[in-house]
Amino acid sequence: MINPHQLELFPPPARVWKRARYIQLPTMTPEAEQLVADFWQFTADQHWTTPSRDINVKVLRLLVAWLGIDAPLLEADVRAVTRLGPNWSGRRVAAFLGQRGLLVPLERTVPDQAALERLLQGVPDHLRDEADAWVRVLRGEGRKPSLTMNWVTIRRYAHYKVPALQQWGQWVSSLREITQKDIEDILSSRTGEQARSLHASLRSLFRALKRERVIFRDPARGVSVASTVNAPRRIASDRLVGLLDKAPTATAKVVVALVAIHALGPQEIRHQLLTGLDRPAGRLVVRRRFGDHVVYLDELTMKLLSDWLRARAERWPRSTNPRLIVTQVTAVDPNGPPVSKDGLRLVFRKLGIQPRRLRIDRLLDEAHETADPVHLMRVFGISDTTALKYVRAAHPPIRARAHPSLIGSPEPGYSRDTHQRGNQLILMRLRAWSAQ
Repeated sequence: MINPHQLELFPPPARVWKRARYIQLPTMTPEAEQLVADFWQFTADQHWTTPSRDINVKVLRLLVAWLGIDAPLLEADVRAVTRLGPNWSGRRVAAFLGQRGLLVPLERTVPDQAALERLLQGVPDHLRDEADAWVRVLRGEGRKPSLTMNWVTIRRYAHYKVPALQQWGQWVSSLREITQKDIEDILSSRTGEQARSLHASLRSLFRALKRERVIFRDPARGVSVASTVNAPRRIASDRLVGLLDKAPTATAKVVVALVAIHALGPQEIRHQLLTGLDRPAGRLVVRRRFGDHVVYLDELTMKLLSDWLRARAERWPRSTNPRLIVTQVTAVDPNGPPVSKDGLRLVFRKLGIQPRRLRIDRLLDEAHETADPVHLMRVFGISDTTALKYVRAAHPPIRARAHPSLIGSPEPGYSRDTHQRGNQLILMRLRAWSAQ
């Protein structure tokens, strides 16, 4: 064991824990005993299930018995111990130790960032510097300040772009040699969505390289790809019958209501904070990139939210997670993470419907009742372009156009009464689903 007060000259090799499970544990120090007792009390306050509590306490006891708590424990050791037995878990142990300042966390890489790095490994070596310059620009680290793009979007761009770079890399030494004809030729070999996605990726690449002065001319600037826009379509009524009744839990009912009535997206629901809910005023403030959107809650949604908050308080009375929607895993996690994407997808998978389709149906339902795109902007907080798209899909003969003076701010003059009629219509439809 390393003296905790002695500085390390070289990092120690990874510990081997294979035999630790079968050897009698050393006598723990009083401080370590107190830490285990505190953890036990923490699990009781959080109302953990008995199997989960017993496994996590066993992991912590084994760690502190062998290593003590004079120095912070390595998260790598916590993970190694959890591999000693089936169904052993150390995630909550690591979070507890982190709260106490007794954890040395692992250096983490965002999953999409790691996927991007793997993709870029396929870029020819003589083009890699230019590809890295493109990534730096999108991450706001270029010569001039710019907005930071998330790793998910960059990875999607790279997914379509890397094969093109591999093809070009066979006969060019730099992307400065790429001409407009080269781009047109490679786009002509793709069709449909693949061609449009590759075009967007190449436009992003050459625009960034010109901005960094790596190239002198943007060869993708004058290239266009013909695109067909698929009009949004409604869901067949028989698929929506009894949708709320089919939702098995209070959590599922709230999620379905927020999508079906208020057209919130799954990502917004995952990250929605409890502080954004104003129950006396019947409002929900949704944080968005370009400004908050105020949702005026109807009677049905308020009832479902009240049922969910009551069930949450009974199940996890001491949960510190600030999110509106939590699960058994996230409710007791001191780091307060959002619900996983798969956890939210599972709700709709059991109902046999996609949240995106349900949201589109709600927007179209409102668009069918009004040809005013500004009304859609104010009710759902969507952009003018999106609002016009749905109005045109709902009323094909009508060329809906919002007055320029009304576009730009979705909130002026907006109150609960603005979309009271729209809420009443969708509530009648939801109740009809449940009654049939």
